[in-house]
Amino acid sequence: MRLLAGLTAAALSGLAAAASKQTADVYILTANQQSSSETPSIPKEVARHILLQRASRQPYGSDLRDIPSSTDTETAVSHIARFGTGPEPLFSQSDKTNVPQLVVILEGVTYQQSHDLKDALSQAGHPAAFRVSDAPSAAANKNLMTLFRQLGSAPSQPCDLAHALNPANEECWSGISSVVNYDLQKASSTYSALLASLPQINKLVAASDLEVTLLVLPDSTRSSKINSWSTLAGNPTNNRRRDSGERVITDSTVVWPAPSTPTRSAKVNIQKKAIPACFLSLDACKEATNDCSGHGTCVNKFGTGNATSSDARACFACKCMATVVRRGDEPGTSGKKTVHWGGNMCQKKDVSVPFWLITGFTVTIVGAVTFVIGLLFSVGQEQLPGVIGAGVSRGASK
Repeated sequence: MRLLAGLTAAALSGLAAAASKQTADVYILTANQQSSSETPSIPKEVARHILLQRASRQPYGSDLRDIPSSTDTETAVSHIARFGTGPEPLFSQSDKTNVPQLVVILEGVTYQQSHDLKDALSQAGHPAAFRVSDAPSAAANKNLMTLFRQLGSAPSQPCDLAHALNPANEECWSGISSVVNYDLQKASSTYSALLASLPQINKLVAASDLEVTLLVLPDSTRSSKINSWSTLAGNPTNNRRRDSGERVITDSTVVWPAPSTPTRSAKVNIQKKAIPACFLSLDACKEATNDCSGHGTCVNKFGTGNATSSDARACFACKCMATVVRRGDEPGTSGKKTVHWGGNMCQKKDVSVPFWLITGFTVTIVGAVTFVIGLLFSVGQEQLPGVIGAGVSRGASK
């Protein structure tokens, strides 16, 4: 009886351990699908970095402190580089990086649904890219979607699949990426709509008009004991920022405010950090610099003739100009003043002329005063001439 009880306990503990770690398949539908003989198994932390990269175009894979010790760092980086996507460039137009990214998270998928979806995608040339070896619970998925909303990658309101497949739909898309989440146990029609939409998805993917990342979470993951996609979540020590300024993203705490649709001026503020010395076209210069912040004009520095022509020697950059401001617009002031502008986008006031005027005037005054004081001091130290000295001596003797 004791032996039977021991075997039963061991079997139950094995089943519990197996139930605590459920796998989830991830499909990445791209125009240049890379075929592989085997599907790698990736920890949830690495999978989270991949999803964040594909959804928000930010290099979140740079902070790998949440990668488990059982996973080699180089292996994790190679997985992120292979299945993720690089950040969107600020100035160059690349077809690869400008493809809209749609991340679809399916929860509550039954075994039969997962099997049918796998067959349908395999027939279309899209096998599973990788699988998450330890898919977390439904609570962790909810926190992950909250993170995507705070990053501006997920819509604030539910969005059906038909609208999510249209990157022009502003209700489901914010910029060039979107993340949607469907629970098939609550919205069973979404699964049939997904299967019916596969031909449309394949056409969009083949034309490089859309890339889809599909995370298929089995229904058994709801009761998983893993309650977070990242081991950093809820750990105040690990949530502290590094001295180098790197940001640590967790499922529970995000330091960014809720983003909105970026305006043109906001894009300019972001691009202040890295403005190239030359643009290849006039339109690119105007777009990236917001028409030189309204304080100048884009000109071809090395070109001749028409400044709008573009050739191999084209180098368009901002030429800053002075602006005249009426002092009468301000209370207690009158007249006009000229403001000079500088910087790679003419976004900074050029204070070099007033600075040198004030500095030169100050140095001149200090030098003049010093010279006068020194001259008076040197004159006072000189001896009187001999004739005057003799007269003074005889008068004193009398």
